[in-house]
Amino acid sequence: MPLLTEPNLSGRGKREDLMDMIALVDAKDTPFTSMARKGSKPGNMYFRWQADQNPGPTIGGVVDGTDVTSGSYNNFVTGYRKELANYAQIFRQTVRVSKLTQDIADVAGIRDELSDNIAKAIIAIKRSMEATFTSNQLGQSDNGTTNAYLTAGMLSWIGGDNIGTGLNIGSGTTAPSFVTPAASIVTGANASALTDTVVQGVLKSIYDQTGKYKSFDAIVGTDLKRAFTSLLGTTALTTTAYNGVPSGGGTATNLVAGATKVQTFQRDAAADTFIQSVDVFQGDFGTVRLHPTTFLGTVSGSTYTGKSAYGLVLDMDLVEIRYGGNVAQVTALPDNGGGPARLIEAVAGLVVGNPLGFGKFEYTAA
Repeated sequence: MPLLTEPNLSGRGKREDLMDMIALVDAKDTPFTSMARKGSKPGNMYFRWQADQNPGPTIGGVVDGTDVTSGSYNNFVTGYRKELANYAQIFRQTVRVSKLTQDIADVAGIRDELSDNIAKAIIAIKRSMEATFTSNQLGQSDNGTTNAYLTAGMLSWIGGDNIGTGLNIGSGTTAPSFVTPAASIVTGANASALTDTVVQGVLKSIYDQTGKYKSFDAIVGTDLKRAFTSLLGTTALTTTAYNGVPSGGGTATNLVAGATKVQTFQRDAAADTFIQSVDVFQGDFGTVRLHPTTFLGTVSGSTYTGKSAYGLVLDMDLVEIRYGGNVAQVTALPDNGGGPARLIEAVAGLVVGNPLGFGKFEYTAA
């Protein structure tokens, strides 16, 4: 009997101890599609809506007893209203598992391989929607051959005009422009240049357009989120200094040590927990709630590039996603011997009510 102890088995008939679990760490949030309102089902892949403005103040009075002249009438429809439009887009994933995988193989941590694949395909579609709706993708019509329907994303709506073909349609020659003003858009080489003055400037520009103190939701890349947190402390550092510079010019002498690095924190110095995080920025013209994301980026053809130093300042009351039918419809495909297959498909398009009420950050790097 002692020969049957584990060290003497030498691998004969031994089974590995594989735990019945799979560790999954990829659980990234999709804040934009989660917060956006669900609009009505689009009646067509090309759908339209109207943006409007109110008239500004009129200075001066009216002479008593004067009649209204034919040239004094206003038309607050053609003069202030404009039609905007976008396309819906088809999002698709297909999955298949072999017959042996589905019926015979016993995989640790998975009860049903086909169901697990379908669940992941639905997640993939939602992430594709998130990346598309927040990108700079332009709208595009389906030509039946090489071009598919594409919905224009938020980065292209904020600051863009005539997005795609026929997406920003004027209502007469006097129709106003609903292009986001340049003051609502921040560009720069490094997100480290972000200051509270820069953020206040974006909020002020949006307020100049809307006249409302609002609570905004900002979808921000991870580097831009860090830049917001850096607003908590200020750093000053001079590494070297000189004295003894000749009055008539020439080479400086007596290189000496620079100033000491100084950093200030907005917290109690006696606190035993170090907390340095900005989740809400409250300014003179609005409050911004920060939502970090890894799905903010740009599109060039079929190539997607993540932009961790980008950010969108959004009034979610002006945003909705219009879904065509089920958000993710699962359809069984024919099994011709290779194993069961499923089609997971969704149709959705983005509505940007009025681009004047938004802002964005486009920093090149951290």
